[in-house]
Amino acid sequence: MRILVTGGGSGGHTAPAIAVIESLLKREPAVSILYVGSSRGMEAEVSRAKGIPFTAIRTGKLRRYFFSYT
Repeated sequence: MRILVTGGGSGGHTAPAIAVIESLLKREPAVSILYVGSSRGMEAEVSRAKGIPFTAIRTGKLRRYFFSYT
C-alpha cells in the first residue's frame, strides 16, 4: 500500500500528520509513505528527523478575497 500525506506550515498540521504516519507504520510496517509539504515549513525538518520520506513543493498562502475595481 502506498500513502501520500500532506499538510504543514505549523505544528497544528504537522504534529497530527506525523502521529498518523507513525500509527500506520506500527500497524503495517510494509506500507510506503511519502510526506509532501513546504520546504520552509516545520514538516520538512520533522519528517526527515523521524526518517519519513519527504518531498518539498513550492507553496503559498491561499488568498480568499477578491479585488473590487469599482
